[in-house]
Amino acid sequence: MKQLLLIRHAKSAWDNPGLRDIDRPLGERGKRDAPFMANYCKDLGLDIDHIVSSPAKRAFKTAKKFRKVFSESTLDKETELYFGSMEDWLYMIQSLPENVVLPAFFSHNPTITYFANTFQGPSTDNVPTCGIVRLESSADTWSDIDYNNTKVLAFYFPKEVR
Repeated sequence: MKQLLLIRHAKSAWDNPGLRDIDRPLGERGKRDAPFMANYCKDLGLDIDHIVSSPAKRAFKTAKKFRKVFSESTLDKETELYFGSMEDWLYMIQSLPENVVLPAFFSHNPTITYFANTFQGPSTDNVPTCGIVRLESSADTWSDIDYNNTKVLAFYFPKEVR
């Protein structure tokens, strides 16, 4: 059995409309929600050991706030989480080293919602900012994970878990 988390970046700031999308920072709500949701994961007993983030500033800052809570985890940037397709994301999961126990991938809408909805189980119209999708696969190795052997276990959204 394998588990993984898909996490949408926390709420971004929009006070500088001239910024490139990739450079948009976290807003005040995002700065509060990210550590709250990281601690919520910790309270659930989810011990994230590998963090992979989009290079976009708001996603990477969200990932870094999770890293403060899960200080033993590794933290990497992956361009495919910003520009890539759902197939790129699946390949990234399938390419994980087998010593990774619980990875968390930090990314963006709409792809994160589309990707979550390709797996078995409940679906959602929208993964909100700092929303978490918890997936579980019957696969024994990361390379064997696919849409048919993986299901959505739960959605954790800041407004619903507070």
